[in-house]
Amino acid sequence: MTEQQLQQLSLNYWSDRAEEFSALRMKDYETSMRESFLQFIKSQLPPIKDRPIRALDLGCGAGFFCLLLKELGCQVTAIDFSKEMLEQAKKNCERNHIFDISFLQMDAQHLTFPDETFDFIITRNVTWILPNVKQAYQEMLRVLAKKGRLLNMDSNYGKVFYESEKRGETPSHPTQSLHQLQTRNRIAKDLAITKVERPQWDLMTLWELGVQNLSCYRDLEQQLNIKELNQAYTCASNQTRAIMFAILAQKQ
Repeated sequence: MTEQQLQQLSLNYWSDRAEEFSALRMKDYETSMRESFLQFIKSQLPPIKDRPIRALDLGCGAGFFCLLLKELGCQVTAIDFSKEMLEQAKKNCERNHIFDISFLQMDAQHLTFPDETFDFIITRNVTWILPNVKQAYQEMLRVLAKKGRLLNMDSNYGKVFYESEKRGETPSHPTQSLHQLQTRNRIAKDLAITKVERPQWDLMTLWELGVQNLSCYRDLEQQLNIKELNQAYTCASNQTRAIMFAILAQKQ
């Protein structure tokens, strides 16, 4: 498939999942996962004291991190390529009495913001679904202010899903249908990011793009003590699961 075909198939898949995915994330919001992520994000924010931190939730999904960023006093902009996901995120924020987030439909690989717009960019489980991850990183760094920070939380999901399927394992997920899981695996199979080792590839790519201040957590679930809560979402099958990592990059 071409990049455009992959992008469209992925958009259809995530838009179809919007309500189901939103229910999962809001369920997480009521568990200790919320506090674990809140404290972790707080520790990674840039040290800006004289004004609100300008934060971008890139690929906001159901708005889980929008809520946390607002709790931490940030000025929040949220983007997603799925209109249906954005609708869910807006509803979830309004249910929590938050009405001042700017929600925009946008492709992470083609950001329309001016240079150096944000102090902090957060993204979770987004880069693994992109046809051109290097271009997405270039765009993130472009719109990040000097001394700004990028926090990418992800996993080598595509590689794990693809290799699990090759072994003949049955896909597993608590709420997705088998058809949805097969579509997910079909998308992952053709993505270039599926064929590399992560987070090594991400660190090298960011280094090549000029980032000198980089750090990485190889196992974010262990770091945040959320493995049990998050396990069902990271399973490729009953036999195989992915491991979440976190990369923090600071722009010079």
